[in-house]
Amino acid sequence: MSHRRGTKKAVAAAAAGAVGLAAAVLVVGAQSSVADPISLPLNYHCNLPLVGSQSLKVVINTDLPLSVETGQPTGTFDIKAVSTINADTVSGLNLIGATTLEGQAIAAATVAAPGLNLPVKVPNEIAKSNIPTSGEMTVNAAGKTPSLTFNQPGEAKITVGDLQLKVTPRKADGSVTGITPDGTIDAPCTQDPGQNNTLATIKIGGGGGTTTPTTTPTTPTTTPTTPTTPTTPPTTTPGGGGLKYAFGIKGQTALKALGSTAPINGAFDADVDLASKTFTGDLKLDPSKTTFKLFGFVDGASDIKVEQVGKQTGELVGTGFKAHIKFNVFLPSVQVFGIPISNDPKCGTVSPSTSEMTTGPDFDLLKGGKLSGTYSLSGLQNCGSFNDMISIFTKSEGNTLDLNLTKK
Repeated sequence: MSHRRGTKKAVAAAAAGAVGLAAAVLVVGAQSSVADPISLPLNYHCNLPLVGSQSLKVVINTDLPLSVETGQPTGTFDIKAVSTINADTVSGLNLIGATTLEGQAIAAATVAAPGLNLPVKVPNEIAKSNIPTSGEMTVNAAGKTPSLTFNQPGEAKITVGDLQLKVTPRKADGSVTGITPDGTIDAPCTQDPGQNNTLATIKIGGGGGTTTPTTTPTTPTTTPTTPTTPTTPPTTTPGGGGLKYAFGIKGQTALKALGSTAPINGAFDADVDLASKTFTGDLKLDPSKTTFKLFGFVDGASDIKVEQVGKQTGELVGTGFKAHIKFNVFLPSVQVFGIPISNDPKCGTVSPSTSEMTTGPDFDLLKGGKLSGTYSLSGLQNCGSFNDMISIFTKSEGNTLDLNLTKK
């Protein structure tokens, strides 16, 4: 009899355990089923240094419950976001020698519920990403929603607002670029108008009191995961596509035939098309002066004026550029032994000079650097009765330009 009673107790205990396990499974299943996958595509424009306002596509992926009980914390939920940086921004990053990008995106959100209008900041860590040499780039970010507790029944609506980017581009050796004093870009991103920015609408169950819900912020995760691909990809809003550069110029030119040099000061302003990596610009050089000796003993001097011919053009190459310079050279005053032999402001080269100028290997578009090239001088015209004699000593090839450009 005692053996039978023990057997019955064991069977009863096993049955109770099985029922409890089944109940636990049902509870876990019920809890996991209330969180539904959500994917929200949004378009922004970010105000970035160097390249100005540029478009940014962001797709936010998360699992949120569509219904909660009053007084019951929702718990935290993972957020996985994928951002697509446009080609113009990528070109700008390449121009400053950046090879990787990392940092943080802080998303503003609003939780509106009965008796509540709560602003929330959700930080998302951006994983270190390699920057391509051209085209768009995709970066992954991950964070967590705060836990929310609603104490009044009704409906809660979560909307996503603007972004604040805090990203650091780095060079291949890990050092920061000079795009800002500390190398970190702090850029506001404004949401493009006319979009659906509702992340979720949550039904709040009955009961509960009247106290204000509270949020419990959490530390975002640092290891991003690949977000799911949305069924409807976001559209791209065209970006600015260009930028302006302004450099101060200081250097010299060596005049081969005269065996002399002349100082060069001025400025170069350029409009850059990031898509084609080309630019057009204006070269403005201050009047200069050179002294020379003819036949090794005849002292001479000349004023020099350089005027560009049309817009100057060029291409971006690496972190520098190649410029195609075209200009006329005028000698408004030429003296020998202190005696003027030409004072005509139209005294100058018969045909324009050209130069293919390239920046040095250490050139930095954010700071400047060396720019050099060679050019030829044609014969002269409008230089009075001594025109042909002056031409003999000025017409030449292999004249050099050695300039230092400083970013304004």
